[in-house]
This record gives sequence, C-alpha cells and structure tokens, in this order.
Amino acid sequence: MINYLGMLLGIWLMLVCAIPAPVCFADVLFVHDYQSDEYLLGKQESELRVGYTPRAMLVDKQTRYTGSWMKRFFGEIKEQRDTTHFLLEKRQIREIDWYKSKILILPFEKLQHAQMLQANNAMAEGTAEILNARYEVAEPVFTITVAPETKTVGGYPCRYIEADLRLETRDLKKSAVSITLIRQHLWVSEAVPGADQYNDFHRRLAETLGLEAERLGQLNFLLRYWQGPLDPIRESLIQIKGYPVQNEFSVEAQYVKNTNSPTPAVISKMIKKERMTLSEANVIETLDESRFAAVGPFGEVTLQ
Repeated sequence: MINYLGMLLGIWLMLVCAIPAPVCFADVLFVHDYQSDEYLLGKQESELRVGYTPRAMLVDKQTRYTGSWMKRFFGEIKEQRDTTHFLLEKRQIREIDWYKSKILILPFEKLQHAQMLQANNAMAEGTAEILNARYEVAEPVFTITVAPETKTVGGYPCRYIEADLRLETRDLKKSAVSITLIRQHLWVSEAVPGADQYNDFHRRLAETLGLEAERLGQLNFLLRYWQGPLDPIRESLIQIKGYPVQNEFSVEAQYVKNTNSPTPAVISKMIKKERMTLSEANVIETLDESRFAAVGPFGEVTLQ
C-alpha cells in the first residue's frame, strides 16, 4: 500500500543526525476520512488520525476492506488497525502489531545501518550491462500547476494544485513500452488550525535528515517516485503552503505493445486510487496519547 505512513518509514532509513530543539507549540490532532481502491485489495474505507507534539508524530489508521473480493475471501468485512509512533526524543519508531500483540521497536541507529546495507547492495556490473542493453529509461516528465485563485473546500480557503509524473521504460527487444502515470491533486489551506505545528514538525524532520523540506511537504505522495533534483520544480513547490484539506492520488500502469506498428496495442490498469479528506483539525494543550497506545499485555521486540 502506497500511503503517507509508508513514505515516512522509507525516509527514516536516512536518519543520521541529532534532533534539534523544537519551537514551542501546542499539540494538534488531525482526523481524515480515507478511501482507497487498489487493484489487488479492492475498496477500503479508513479513519486516519495523526497527532503531533513537539517531539513526536503518532499515526493511527483503522481500515475496513469493503471490496467484494475481500468480503468473499474472509466471509465478512475485514478490519485492520495500523499504529506507528515516530519518537524523536527516544530516537525510535514504535509500530504496534495488533494481530500479534507485539510492539516492534526500530531504533534510529538500526535505520542508519539498514541504509548503509542498501547502499552496498548495488547491482552486479554484468547484470546492469544486460539490462541496459535491453531496456531504455526515458527522462521522467514532471509537471505542477498551482491555481492562482482560492476556492472554499471543507470550510477552508484552499489553493488547488495539480501534479503529474510520467515514468517510461522501453523494452527494445519486444518493441514495447511500460508507462507509469502518477497523479496527485490536492487542495491546501493555511487557515487550517494546527497548520503551523504540522509545518514546523516536518521542517525540523527535514533538517534532521538533511533533506530538502519540500520532499516531506504536501506533495510527498508523488515525490517518493521522483529521484531527480527539485530545482526545475522548486518555484512551484514554494507556492504550495498550508495543510492538505483534500488529497487525491492515483497510480495507473500502461503497457504498449508493437510500438513500431501504426496501431500499437495499449493495455491500461488503474493500480491504485486514494482520496483523503480532512474532517477535523484540533489544536489542544496536550494530545491524548492513550488513543494511540496499545491496550493489554503487549510484548516488545527490538528489531536488529
């Protein structure tokens, strides 16, 4: 599943620095309605809660798999809960496994080690030569459009952003092309309560990781697919300010056969469509962290 939580887990693999002192802010809780339709898992409905304190981000997602295939497979609507704590002060990620009644702890130091192993696992030179002889990767096409006017969405004055990324790989042997179309359309507002806390936490996170702040910003869904520099689109990214009130994201795969013929065959498949809508934004003195905590006898396992 491609989602906000998965993106952050990947980025934490790059953690190497100490955490800077936070700016003093009240806590904040965002609640989202989340709908998804995936090629293999079908339709899902979720409530996503994200709480921020100066030292932590707590994420809790409760999902109901409402697709007909999943209901037939399980005999009923399957429910799942995913909870993850990103604890800057303790330098660890804690993921609650509700099914096994365990808490998985991943220290930041282990994330650094995993990143180093990944870097050392480069593709063998001979394999790379074979692949390069057969496949040709086209330059990605990345476009961002920021609407100049605002529109009221969910009770907030919002700016509309449309971002599209096209990835293309050509199979020279089969005269075929594989295309991935990633789209993210969102409405953001600086008037959402807690937007300053949200921006401050992600700014400090970016500084800690040594990343460009835009990569952790509102277009993080799409930018995880973009490995190139942000300079060509930085001017557009700077215009995107505020908290996402509504966020739509999709991944479509296309396979084009017989590209040398006048009438190539195109096969298209929607891999994933997501829609996340802000339903609550509450600035509070102290976040009730018990709503994100494991209840009952949970064992702890530190991942090595």
